[in-house]
Amino acid sequence: KQWYQRRVAITAGGSLIAFGSWLAVLEMVCKSLILCLVLGFAFGYHVKSQDGKQEACLVTCSGWTEPGQGFQKYIDGKNSYIDVSMAHCGFIDTPVIVSSLHGSSSHWTTTGGSAIYTPKRDSFRIYLYYSSGSYALAISKAWSIQYIAVGYVC
Repeated sequence: KQWYQRRVAITAGGSLIAFGSWLAVLEMVCKSLILCLVLGFAFGYHVKSQDGKQEACLVTCSGWTEPGQGFQKYIDGKNSYIDVSMAHCGFIDTPVIVSSLHGSSSHWTTTGGSAIYTPKRDSFRIYLYYSSGSYALAISKAWSIQYIAVGYVC
């Protein structure tokens, strides 16, 4: 599949032609779309539009939630969820999103900080499961969700 291209490179059957051996390494490592996007942008590659949209319309947007705010109790109060707004990005369709849970401590005890639920053009939801403690940790330890999204704005 042709997930990426360089403005002056040629892709053929999923293989990159020329531009040195580091491109071959990039191609071998680039097995998933998200990894491909992250590595691709780092090395000057861009997502190839499969539906004819202009490359100029493709943007990368990042953001975060306010530390310790927005987390809601879920089910038994031990777990929580947070709705993350990306309205400032101005996407016209649902983008590709990568998220991470950040905080001052104890966020390593959770799962779910990078699992995207109900992605939309302007928001998504994260559910957190706490192996120890409760949702109050999110507030007291100033946790936040940080994200990078890649999508079209025109």
